[in-house]
Amino acid sequence: MTTTSSTEATADLAAILVAAHRGDQTAWEALFRACYPKVRRVVRRKLNRSMRSLYDSTDFASDVMKSLAANFEHLDFPSIDSLMAFLAQVAEQKVIDEYRRRHTLKRDVTRERPLLAGGEDAPQVQVPSDDPTASQLAQANEVHERLLSRVDATERTIIELKQLGYSNADISERTGWNIRKVQRFLKELLDSMDDSGGR
Repeated sequence: MTTTSSTEATADLAAILVAAHRGDQTAWEALFRACYPKVRRVVRRKLNRSMRSLYDSTDFASDVMKSLAANFEHLDFPSIDSLMAFLAQVAEQKVIDEYRRRHTLKRDVTRERPLLAGGEDAPQVQVPSDDPTASQLAQANEVHERLLSRVDATERTIIELKQLGYSNADISERTGWNIRKVQRFLKELLDSMDDSGGR
């Protein structure tokens, strides 16, 4: 049994690279299979411990290969080595970009805490919710009731349809109002809510 030398493997990859540039789908798939594991290794080396707990190297490697696929026809690689150097650089940059993004003040990884940091007996961490509070709901209902008491039946229908997610065109069709009249009414309604502090 003979093993393929690294020179022959490189020559094969060079031929595959040329064929992939010509648009050969099979060559592109072979190129992907050859490059993906190497890109993944680069990512693994670049991810520090805190990043490794948050990210899988396959996500970064897949992103790099997607970038290559999207821009392949605009890129020219004289050799397989130049392609690999390019992919390694892109992989490294993606890790650096994500690291910087996470370390901005808003997304600082040093502020993240596991939910069960002290074990099962530790007090539960209270996760902030995006849901409105009881007082916010009460205020919203009050504004809603006040609005409905000031309008006629058609205007009430428009408000209710808008709350249900209907488009202005649908509302116009259902109420018989001109679409511009619907838009003007809704704009004036929003303006009056802003003026009264109802929004």
